[in-house]
Amino acid sequence: MSTFVTELKKQHAEFMSKQGKQRVARQVEQSPLRNEDFYYTDASKYAEQYYGDVYHATTKFDNDWD
Repeated sequence: MSTFVTELKKQHAEFMSKQGKQRVARQVEQSPLRNEDFYYTDASKYAEQYYGDVYHATTKFDNDWD
């Protein structure tokens, strides 16, 4: 009887672990940071869109020293 209880507790612990991992995955999926409106993977595109002339004036001499 105790092996049955031990096995049941083990299965329950595994199930709860999987549930926790799924909960975290759902939270990340639903995060507004996953939406394209909230972050950019292309920094130059972001700078161009939001800073335009200031971005160009700041970076125009970046490659002169090469």
